Amino acid sequence: MSRLEKLANKYGVKLKFVPKYHCELNPIEGYWCHAKAFIRKYTDQSFNTLLQLLPQAKKNFVDRNISLKLFRRFWKAMSAYDQGKSYADVLKLFYSNSCSATIVSHTRITNTNLYST
Repeated sequence: MSRLEKLANKYGVKLKFVPKYHCELNPIEGYWCHAKAFIRKYTDQSFNTLLQLLPQAKKNFVDRNISLKLFRRFWKAMSAYDQGKSYADVLKLFYSNSCSATIVSHTRITNTNLYST
């Protein structure tokens, strides 16, 4: 048990570890997605324009209350996982049945996975 887990247990806090870069479970990924899309829409591909667009992207994110959407998505995904749904089921929950490609669950890549024959 890690020190963080011990501390959480001491205060009766339940920890749930989520996969890195998981867009439904890490709302910051949704922010970066929004910021990149906003910048792509208005950029002229210069660094100075990028510097001007970054604060505008943040303001647009706040003005449109996108954080609420991301947190609702987070709790909806957590609820689905608590019900035993798979990663594929969670994707279909958000994106309907438009997910037609093969869905690979988040797995840890190790040297064994990379070099096995």
